[in-house]
Amino acid sequence: MSQGASTFEDMETTALLVVIAALAIIAVGGVVLLRRRPITAANAPGDLARVTVQLEEREREARETRTERDEARRELADTQRELAAVKADHKARTEELASAREQLDNQFKGLAAGVLKDSTESLLKQAKAQFESQRQLGAAELEQRREAIDNLVGPIRESLEKLGEHASEIEQKRVGAYERLTTQIASLQQVAGSLSEALRSPNIRGQWAEQELGNILELSGLRQHIDYSPQHTVPVAGGVVRPDAIVNVPGGLRVVIDAKAPLENFLRAHEAEAGDEERDLLAGHAAAIARHAKALGDRDYADVVAGSPDFVLMFVPADPILDAAMKVQPTLWEQAWREHRVLIATPGLLLAFLRTVALAWQQQDIQKNAQKVADLGKELYDRLRVFAEHMHGVGKGLHQAVVAYNKGVGSLEGRVLPQARRFEELGTVGDTKPIPELAHVEEPVRSVKGHAEGEEEAPPSMIVPHKRSA
Repeated sequence: MSQGASTFEDMETTALLVVIAALAIIAVGGVVLLRRRPITAANAPGDLARVTVQLEEREREARETRTERDEARRELADTQRELAAVKADHKARTEELASAREQLDNQFKGLAAGVLKDSTESLLKQAKAQFESQRQLGAAELEQRREAIDNLVGPIRESLEKLGEHASEIEQKRVGAYERLTTQIASLQQVAGSLSEALRSPNIRGQWAEQELGNILELSGLRQHIDYSPQHTVPVAGGVVRPDAIVNVPGGLRVVIDAKAPLENFLRAHEAEAGDEERDLLAGHAAAIARHAKALGDRDYADVVAGSPDFVLMFVPADPILDAAMKVQPTLWEQAWREHRVLIATPGLLLAFLRTVALAWQQQDIQKNAQKVADLGKELYDRLRVFAEHMHGVGKGLHQAVVAYNKGVGSLEGRVLPQARRFEELGTVGDTKPIPELAHVEEPVRSVKGHAEGEEEAPPSMIVPHKRSA
């Protein structure tokens, strides 16, 4: 209210000042124009009269303006008095509102405190009642859940207890088994040590290689003393040699096999630590195999064994023995073949070669027996032909006997029995049984087809010989 009255008062004062300023400017302008206009003698009276009229008009306007100014001042004074009254009334109302607001605030605070206290007590009572109800429900639900969990966990607990007992038993058994395993491992280590010590002996190594060779020869399907000859003595200049086996190959060839087991450096290399020592021992192992190959190549088995090709099989009883040597000397196998015509064979390669030889012998046996089988088949066929001819004669005789029998039955029925039945009509036979009726034989005698007399003998069918089992 105070701000609006002040703004209105400022606007009235500003308008009044603007009007007064405008009137003053117009009067001053008229005076200036009159002063600047030159007065001549010819138009001086008219101009004077005109200026007089204008001055009077200006005075009249000035009086009106003064009158309006006075009225505006009076109105302004009235307005200021009203504005002062309004300001006073506004101040009084503002003070009343402030007092009423303060009273309302105090009353509201009091009411709010009371309502808050009552609401708080009511909420606390309700919360306490609900909490007690929820506590009771939670206790009952907790008890139900506890029972459900006990029912659920009970079997699991029993299973875990049984599992624990079973695990304890297994642990006891494992401890016992571990102790037995430890004992067995110690025993195996002792046996392995003994075997290692035994293989260090050249005689034991030679026997082991010969035994492995014998096992492979037996496994291949070759027949001893027929397809191969073990420990066959061969005379040479200055003495005799005895290769471990001579294998007979179809076509008259005889392949010499000699078993070698150079293991001294090989075993020492396995016991040595990895490094230069192991490499040196493996190099010595490869050199030992190369020496054995050279010694076999120098014996010239092709000259002293009839049918021997220009190579000799050197049998190494284990693949790791050759692999360890070729690890340090990769060209060992190729060098032994190229320089000494010695084929170094491990168990797998030797078994493949011997199995091929055994199959070749089986095929040759089948070819040799094929003619004998054909001759036996021809003889059997001829005997079957003679038997069929005899059966044909028997059938022919049976046919003639059936024809004669049927003729006899016809004669009996047509000529003899009618005359004999007259004795029955005369009553001379008494209580004697009547003569039975004889039936004709209708079944024909089956002939032997393809073997009738006068037919040509059919050629014997092809007989497929059975393969000999390995």
